[in-house]
Amino acid sequence: MSNSLWKNPSNLILGATFILLGTAAPSAATTLTGFQTVGSDMAGMQITVNFFDGTSQTSSWLPTGGDSGGAFGTGWSLTQSGNTFGSFNNPWSFNYTGTNTVAALIIDTIPGNTVFDILPDLNGPFQTPGSADGWHFQTVFGVGPTRAPEYSVPIDISRGDLFGRLSLFWDTGFRGLMGFLADTE
Repeated sequence: MSNSLWKNPSNLILGATFILLGTAAPSAATTLTGFQTVGSDMAGMQITVNFFDGTSQTSSWLPTGGDSGGAFGTGWSLTQSGNTFGSFNNPWSFNYTGTNTVAALIIDTIPGNTVFDILPDLNGPFQTPGSADGWHFQTVFGVGPTRAPEYSVPIDISRGDLFGRLSLFWDTGFRGLMGFLADTE
């Protein structure tokens, strides 16, 4: 018994649909609903702290009131109050008072329907439509990372300004308080 696509039209349609979908060009699907993000807007982000002893803790970002939010673990907190865009008056605050030292802080914004925007030129050619001025990571006070901040998980590779993850690394360990700027949308 021989099977033929011509004898069973539904197989022919299914096969043709598969071929058409398999060759479709990728497209950007970035839709921003706002660009003025405050601490309470980012609920659901996942914050991971990696320690030098090989352990880690992950906590979900929660609204803490008004325009504030944060994630909290054993001996550490990451908080932000107000607009995340480049204001030295309301930086993100990372505080660690535990006995071990921190090797890395990783902020995954996507679960909180949030993205990092790193380009400051509002009218530049690389601005994703619907986004505003961005602000690349900048330490405001305390001990900043020993390596350059790493933005990863690009949201729309055609523009290069929006990312879903920010990773900060301390080669000699971190303990204490650090304030930093990093814009989100």
